[in-house]
Amino acid sequence: MIFRVLFLWLFIKLSLLACADGWDYNQKDFVFLENRDLPFSNISEEINQASVYNTVVWAYEEKNKQENLKEWKKELKDAYTLSQIEDFLYKRANLDQLKDKDVRDYIDIVARQENHVTYDYFMSDEEKKALGNYKLILNEIFQKIDTVNSPSLKLRYFYLALRLAHYKKDNPLQVYEKYKYLLENSDNKIIKDWIQGLYAGALVKNGKVVNGVYEFTKLFDKNSINFHLSYYNFFHIKTNEQWNELLNLASSNEEKTKFYALRALNANSNILEELKNIYALDKNSKWFDFTLFRELLNTQHFFDRYSDYEITFPYKKYIEFLQTVKKDDMYLVDLSLAYFNLYEKNYDESFKITNDLLKKHPNSHEVQILAYILYLEKLEKIDAKTENDIYEKMITLTKNETNSSSIHDYTFVILEKLYTNQGEKFNAFLANHINYLDESIFDLSLLERFRLFMESPKDSKIKEHFATKYLQQQMLKKENGKFVLDERLQIAKTKLLINNLKFEDALNLNSSILNEKVKFNPFNASIKGNNRNGKENQMSIKEFLEKTIVIKKELEKNPKSVMDNYLFANALYNISYFGNSNILTTVYRSVYSFTDYDLQKEKINLAIKHYTIALNESTEKEFKAKITYMLAKAELSLFDIKYTTKAEDYLEKGAFRYDLERSWYNTEAYEKFIKNNYGKYFDNLKKDYSNTKYYKELINECANLRTYQKIKK
Repeated sequence: MIFRVLFLWLFIKLSLLACADGWDYNQKDFVFLENRDLPFSNISEEINQASVYNTVVWAYEEKNKQENLKEWKKELKDAYTLSQIEDFLYKRANLDQLKDKDVRDYIDIVARQENHVTYDYFMSDEEKKALGNYKLILNEIFQKIDTVNSPSLKLRYFYLALRLAHYKKDNPLQVYEKYKYLLENSDNKIIKDWIQGLYAGALVKNGKVVNGVYEFTKLFDKNSINFHLSYYNFFHIKTNEQWNELLNLASSNEEKTKFYALRALNANSNILEELKNIYALDKNSKWFDFTLFRELLNTQHFFDRYSDYEITFPYKKYIEFLQTVKKDDMYLVDLSLAYFNLYEKNYDESFKITNDLLKKHPNSHEVQILAYILYLEKLEKIDAKTENDIYEKMITLTKNETNSSSIHDYTFVILEKLYTNQGEKFNAFLANHINYLDESIFDLSLLERFRLFMESPKDSKIKEHFATKYLQQQMLKKENGKFVLDERLQIAKTKLLINNLKFEDALNLNSSILNEKVKFNPFNASIKGNNRNGKENQMSIKEFLEKTIVIKKELEKNPKSVMDNYLFANALYNISYFGNSNILTTVYRSVYSFTDYDLQKEKINLAIKHYTIALNESTEKEFKAKITYMLAKAELSLFDIKYTTKAEDYLEKGAFRYDLERSWYNTEAYEKFIKNNYGKYFDNLKKDYSNTKYYKELINECANLRTYQKIKK
């Protein structure tokens, strides 16, 4: 299937098309248009994408199955349920309950011919031989067409014969010509569509390409289940000669306008030109509205929040053309003009067109949405009264509507902008996270403000809506009339407290995370830069906090304690971004950046302070060498922190990330390190401790030290 899709996609891209002048189709953030009933009308992505093709085919197969079961239920005179029929046909189960011998025979023949009409690339020679002679099955099908009484079964056997002949390249067009009379009086739409698709494909495979494409176009209708075949086979038209031949086959302007609409579906089309072509043939063509709607759907990219698209869409050209259009039904033309003027910021003109539409179509939800969008776009400030007005409009528009999520979510995009412009950062934060609030976004002060907001009386319905949405996300729960943090935020707060070195508060919070094990011992130091020695630790977070608190109290009593200073410094280093237990201070750890610049710097500087005390008070040379190496690692971390790149968070306005260079695998970082007067502790290691066992182990294991010394020379 993957190869088939890629092959198909390549050919579609090579089709005969004018040069496109829009932007890429991809998933849109917001779609404010109502569903239409013509094929492909409601797919907002580029329909040539493999993912979209697969989605269309999967939807077809599901609908195909359901409609097929209904047809069989009718054939079997409602003697069986749909579930029973599904067992008979698709599972070939419980066939002893099926009393209709003709249908039993049909199911048996389908089973025997099935492997002949599937891809046999992976079959062994023995498996291919076991298939038997397909001609025997084909002749049996022909006999059934002549002898079976049911018109519906005759048509189904016709389909089986055509499929088998088509797959085996055994004169399928002759089969079609012989039995096409069966199509005339049948009301079995699904089988007729299947046969039409096979016939069109057989024409193409037999060199009658344009005729085949023409037959495929007959499926491009809202009532055809396999409508997708019409477009996904349109790529066969590659030259002007083929295009003109196709136009000559058309029996009416309706068919010709359909051809232009099909051609316009390709992302590389000049759709404005195709609209003009259709309009010249039939100003009231449904395919004009179809093509215009697809283009209007494309322009909904205008509302995307995060987009790398170049907005090169020629709105002005469309406006100029649509202003000349005169149709019996101008609804879609006027709707498009209102949107295109909105995009061009011609608000007065857009308002005028929209108001006229509301007068003519007062019950059109689509027009009401447009009026609401214009209302939002024109807002310049926000207050409690405006919030209430927005809420009432939003709720009215989102009741029982298929596109209510777009209406709802776009409302809060606008609210976020308004709050930001007024300097209301907290309200902007609430609006930005209306549908999903990630606990990793909080710091301690923001978390407390969030809790207080949830607990406080609200001055508008929008604020009440915020509270409702966040309660639904189970971030907080109400106990005795007060809001308390739910487990997710309890865990997040515990980590924030540890990150802020509030160990007692983290312990007293009594979060469920306290019972989890710390993977690496936070009090250990190793030659590896991140202190991960590969040995699993059995210490819980609670035990780590308790031990850290004890060490802090010992330091209060004896500030010069060598071991307490060393262990406390290790703990500080290890809960920093650079240590072995930084997961204790973050909800999600990034491998290349952090957000808490000041806290990272504070932890490393405090670690250096306590390492220095331990170094000065220690008398054991091997231990002093180890402490000096930890000071060198801490110095490397300070260098990393200082030379981070500050960048605004992609999803959180007003928040920043600090990206590390992390280029220690090459010499440039060391040169910069030395040039900026770092390296004091690397120098001290060699000068004061080169005769220790620890140093000899270190120089063999530590690439940082070796590379530093090499560059320093």
